[in-house]
Amino acid sequence: MYNAHFGFREKPFKLVPNPEYLFLSRSHEEALGHLNYAISQGDGFVEITGEVGTGKTTLCRAFLESLDEATVAAYIFNPKLGPKQLLKTINDEFGIPCDADDTKGLIDTLNAFLMQKKAEKKRAIVVIDEAQNLSRTVLEQLRLLSNLETNREKLLQIILVGQPELSDMLDSHELRQIGQRISLRYRITPLSFRDTQDYIQYRLNVASQKGARIFDTAACRHIFAHSQGIPRVINIACDRALLAAFSLNRATVTGRIARMAIKEMTGRSRTGGVALMDGRKALGLFAGLGVLVFALLYHQQLGEAVAGFFRKAPAPPAAPPPPEPAASRPASGPPAGGTAAAGEARPAEAGAGTIAAAALQAPASFQSRLRGIDSRTSRASALKSILELWGEPSEPKAHLEALDDDYAFFNLSAKAGGFLVHRFETDLTTLRSLNMPAILEFQAGPRGAPVYLTLAAIEGRRIALKGPGENAAVEADAKEVNDAWSGVAYLPWKNFLSLAGTIPGNAPADSVLALKMLLQESGHAGIAMTPDYDSAAQRAVEALQTKYGIQVDGTVGPLTKIVLYREQPKFKIPRLVAN
Repeated sequence: MYNAHFGFREKPFKLVPNPEYLFLSRSHEEALGHLNYAISQGDGFVEITGEVGTGKTTLCRAFLESLDEATVAAYIFNPKLGPKQLLKTINDEFGIPCDADDTKGLIDTLNAFLMQKKAEKKRAIVVIDEAQNLSRTVLEQLRLLSNLETNREKLLQIILVGQPELSDMLDSHELRQIGQRISLRYRITPLSFRDTQDYIQYRLNVASQKGARIFDTAACRHIFAHSQGIPRVINIACDRALLAAFSLNRATVTGRIARMAIKEMTGRSRTGGVALMDGRKALGLFAGLGVLVFALLYHQQLGEAVAGFFRKAPAPPAAPPPPEPAASRPASGPPAGGTAAAGEARPAEAGAGTIAAAALQAPASFQSRLRGIDSRTSRASALKSILELWGEPSEPKAHLEALDDDYAFFNLSAKAGGFLVHRFETDLTTLRSLNMPAILEFQAGPRGAPVYLTLAAIEGRRIALKGPGENAAVEADAKEVNDAWSGVAYLPWKNFLSLAGTIPGNAPADSVLALKMLLQESGHAGIAMTPDYDSAAQRAVEALQTKYGIQVDGTVGPLTKIVLYREQPKFKIPRLVAN
């Protein structure tokens, strides 16, 4: 109703777990960091808990979308199953064909699948959402599944996500065998007042064509006081406040408008109850309540107890004035239709021209230069350099820099700016074809920690790399790079049109339609605008994959989405090779 009024491409506060709208507060960043660390270790159960509405399901979806090709995952969102139903659902989620209808047959089939994945050097995980609803018999079945292992490592890792009652269950004496196997626990906390402000603006940036600041500080303060930092409650309150502002033909949600919207929300459920009571009933109710409070709190004076019972929660502290938009969390919003570059003003495309103009000084030895670079310093510098090529600021976060897993560091650090990071093994020919900056992983020595440099430009056989330090540009020959490079690259990218899931597979119909629109705009004729991934669309995808030298399988995963956007000049993506 109010989208056109405020310039939204869609409602910013919908109650659906869309990973594009995941706001990474410090608590959410640490939860994702814990999950990525647990996956890298590969053993035991993992437990993530949080109160209702704190964004656990959205976090799960974002985590699953961030997994690379080396991990296969089964996501269980309806845990009210029996043991046999659970096994069938896990097998279905993994895509395992199975005709067995008994527990042993289902486990044997799953075990064979897991052994195959282990031989392919792939990890397998099961993520169970709303895990507080699991029965004790199902939890016992999960414990038995965790026994699937080789002599050296587990074949399956199980992640349980649920409300705080899950922790109480797993700490009980009856489930101590599972509780002892929890290798990592983390609890998501509600947002602070400042995080609430940033959360509201972040969702507006994702949904908006303008990125304007619509909620003033007073409005955010009222919404925080009402929601106590619970994202789901914030969404409801913000949606009602936007509707109220729209009805008043206002472009800004002020404190008065937010207070009015919240009062209407909370007052509607109370009106009927109050109207049923006349004065004598109300007097009787309060008298009875006073006696009850006195009985329960006999060690206090009655007046103190009643006053304490009805005392209002203190108002949140006054917040400092909101920062200018440029200093707030960077937007990760997809673009609106055919406008240039997601409704954001971007600098001219960086990459080849920028680096070519810089003074590139070749070291005497590329290998010796690598040996002199600290691993932790290099990954932070590489991320900063590549985001600068995209025209995005980068703010280092100490708690993320402490992460041991490098992929988790890149993924979580880039997420705050609205970027995804695709990790893959590749070669310079493919990177030249993709024509996008990438972070390359180098091995400085046979036993040294990896060193990361940003691939900033390619000119013939000369490779321009960016390392730590001011003006630390390195020019090397392609052979020198290949000799030291592990073959692993990290590719930051933006999902401009929010293409969700994998096509074909678990992608929604609107993602298939957006895919077909991109294929049409890339010059592929005969694409019918239907929500079905038909043969014509698949042939077009395969042609695109062939053009860019990536795996030709007709499946639209992260790398294919990247080249789809690469095809469109309206998306401002930095280049490696000058036109």
